[in-house]
Amino acid sequence: MKEVELMRYVLDQLQDGVMVIDEREKIFYINDSACKILEVDKEKIIRQNVVENVPNTRLHIVLRTGEPEYDKLQSLGDKVILTSRIPIKNDNNETIAVAAVFRDITTLQKLAEEITNLREMEALLSSIIDSTSDAISVADQEGRVTMVNRAYTRITGLTPREVIGKPATIDLAEGESLHIQCAREKKPIYNVRKRLATNKKEVVASVTPLFVKNEFKGSVAVIHDISEIQRLINELEATKRMLKKESATHTFDDLVVKSEIMKDVIAQASKVASVDVDLLLIGEFGVGKEVLAQAIHNASPRKDGPYLKLNFSLIPKERQEEYLFGGNSYLAQANEGTLFLENIDLMDLEMQRKLLTFLKDNVFDTDYYDFIPDVRFIFSTTEDLKILSSLGKFSKELLYKISVVSIEVPPLRERKEDIPELAQQLLHNLNRKYGRIVYGFTEDALNKLMNYSWPGNIRELENVIDRAMLAMDNSDSLVTSTHIPDLEEKVEEVTGTLKEMTEDFEKKIILEVLEASHGNKTEVARKLGLTVRNLYYKLDRYGIK
Repeated sequence: MKEVELMRYVLDQLQDGVMVIDEREKIFYINDSACKILEVDKEKIIRQNVVENVPNTRLHIVLRTGEPEYDKLQSLGDKVILTSRIPIKNDNNETIAVAAVFRDITTLQKLAEEITNLREMEALLSSIIDSTSDAISVADQEGRVTMVNRAYTRITGLTPREVIGKPATIDLAEGESLHIQCAREKKPIYNVRKRLATNKKEVVASVTPLFVKNEFKGSVAVIHDISEIQRLINELEATKRMLKKESATHTFDDLVVKSEIMKDVIAQASKVASVDVDLLLIGEFGVGKEVLAQAIHNASPRKDGPYLKLNFSLIPKERQEEYLFGGNSYLAQANEGTLFLENIDLMDLEMQRKLLTFLKDNVFDTDYYDFIPDVRFIFSTTEDLKILSSLGKFSKELLYKISVVSIEVPPLRERKEDIPELAQQLLHNLNRKYGRIVYGFTEDALNKLMNYSWPGNIRELENVIDRAMLAMDNSDSLVTSTHIPDLEEKVEEVTGTLKEMTEDFEKKIILEVLEASHGNKTEVARKLGLTVRNLYYKLDRYGIK
């Protein structure tokens, strides 16, 4: 075989197309691959002008310029080729021919476009995943993390470098990873509460398996941080507690009634609720007089009217007239409703006279209103009003007027049968307050509560259970005796100097106002007529936290 024939044979075996034109722009050589790509007959195209037979060719331009062109894209109808155009020169550096070497890259071009589209889609999906506020993690078939979003780092505190390639249990404080469980069961898992190992946050997680052509390829977890929800719940509860001061939210169904003595109280209250008469509630601090007052209002014909509370332990004597008969009179605001006057024993004697005139003669002694309010009164006191009246500190006439119907609310030490259910009710409220799930009390815890006399009554019981919950670990679901602080019986003696007894009373008043103001010390100072600095001095002095 001659050398020229050998060269032609080799060129015809190439997968790339090869075509050569002479100095007249005519094709004098083309191999089989070129004919296939260009879809031409070799015999018909040989010695034909290249410009007239090959779309978008530039061989004639390279022939004139003598400058090579490498790896250029060229469109051939519905095809795309990648071509290099090489000038062939003589000894005088004159271009006498041009060779083109090219290949069909139509399929590769489409793949490249698809890859570009996929990359754009991947970038879009990544942006979407990163923009969500929920943490997202992806794991492979074996439960190893392959991807996480930005929210995952924000919620867990773990960076992608710390978790990718690691078993999915890396972010959990305890228990099995839901990714691993999903890999084992091959089915979705929804709304499981978990605790994070890094910051002890409680989260709710759901995991969904990934299937490609019915083959399990991994799983996607969505982790929702519920701490913000809990914060909103706590804010809502705080708002409810604030609104509770000016609305009656309790009914007889809210009251715990197991003991016989409490059954008698509820029977009296239920009977008198439907009769539009004033009544007096008598009982120690913290026995639940206001709860009973609200229940009576809600069971009365006035239940759709306003319910207002005025606590005389919180009002300076010089402002009592303003609250009852002034321009912002509680009497006028409670028209067609109920007015609960708490700690009536602290009412100023002149105000007692004006209130008696209103009750007896229906005279509303005010310059601000031109109507007589239609009000039902519920009075309360922690004191023996008969003793106070004998000492000249409380009007005997007013006492007779307001005590026609009297109900004594027993202290907690006289109704201990109610303690287990009361404790459970208070625990339920504190669960909502703290966002906890504590189911109840162990037997030893209840025994500890039952064996105490509760001088502070229900209010003290709530405080003790509150402190017990704060002493619990997040994983604890039952209150035990170890969680409950030591309950020491204190024998109260009617002894001490006048100064000591005065300080004790002052301490009680500060505690009352603190509770009514939900711990807002600025508000407490304002109500008591103290500077904030003076209030803090008294808090430190009396050991009030």
